[in-house]
Amino acid sequence: MSLLPTPTILDQGTLAGAEAAHNFAVILKAQFDRFWQRDPSEVAAELNANPMRTVGIFQLNTQAGTAVNALLDSLNDPRFPTRAPVDMPVGWAFVDGQFTYTAPVSESDPVDEP
Repeated sequence: MSLLPTPTILDQGTLAGAEAAHNFAVILKAQFDRFWQRDPSEVAAELNANPMRTVGIFQLNTQAGTAVNALLDSLNDPRFPTRAPVDMPVGWAFVDGQFTYTAPVSESDPVDEP
């Protein structure tokens, strides 16, 4: 008699799906980091080369990331901690058909007082 439960076909499928979802989230996060962790002027030039195409890509990434994150959140399994980013980093905005960057002011930055 085995003391360990035998996973059902449903359990095995759920685990395989969770592993695939987590892998997708890891890939989305890695590519997000790779893209955004460059000089802001380089990123802005790429984004603004074709803003409507960029917006389309961002919409699809947001849909995919939101879905995969919801799946991983519902499983609530500590083996799958990574979530896909679904928003642009702080400082970035899409205004009047162009992507812009404004460096965030940190608490430690000195503020000029009058």
